[in-house]
Amino acid sequence: MQKYRAVIIDDEEDSRSNTRNMIQNYCEEIEIVGEAENGPEGKKKIQELKPQVVFLDINMPGMNGFQMLEGIYDRDFCVIFLTAYSEHGITAVKAGATDYLLKPLMLSELQGAIKKVVLHYEGKESQHGAAKTEENKNLVLINHSKGFTLVDFKDIVWLEASDNYTNLFLNGQKKIIASKTLKEFESILPPTEFFRIHRSALINIHYVKEYSNHEGGEVILSDGTHVQVSKARTQEFAEFIRSRSVTPK
Repeated sequence: MQKYRAVIIDDEEDSRSNTRNMIQNYCEEIEIVGEAENGPEGKKKIQELKPQVVFLDINMPGMNGFQMLEGIYDRDFCVIFLTAYSEHGITAVKAGATDYLLKPLMLSELQGAIKKVVLHYEGKESQHGAAKTEENKNLVLINHSKGFTLVDFKDIVWLEASDNYTNLFLNGQKKIIASKTLKEFESILPPTEFFRIHRSALINIHYVKEYSNHEGGEVILSDGTHVQVSKARTQEFAEFIRSRSVTPK
């Protein structure tokens, strides 16, 4: 079985001990390679040990968990936040957490979080190998509050900016709130398939059903959604559609 290296960062010794014991006794996918009792020490452990998972307490003196993460660039590990306070959920999403667990930990929730870690790394491996097949090249990894979802970009109807989040509207009326900005998605998604018609909207041109000059210009998508077109992009959008000769769905 594949084991994932983990570090526990928590200022409370009893809490670290409880997390460690639960993982060692019931979560065989995880190997604990280090522990730290504060943010600065945690950063050093991460740099030295290169963990794949970090179990991170939020409320620590001096430097809290969020502040510690802000100082780590090119983060390549999963974060599972541990906290006794439920109000940090939205901030945890912004920080790109794999999961967010309330103390005292419940075994079922801990095991569920670790499953998300396993799926994350299995998904990355599958995406790496997927470069050989056209079908898997279309997969986009969407991080959200409950973990992540692998989505075929062809199923994305349109995307809407919402501060530091993005609302993704998928074919079949499904919606996902992702912890990436619209600008980040614009850089990931193929520019031949997606067009930024407004600073807050990116659309999949294959779902364009109709264009109307109502209220300055709007696109009507195949799911019935009306999305405003920026005046500055109206002409460019019309030329883009013509050049693609798209047959709308």
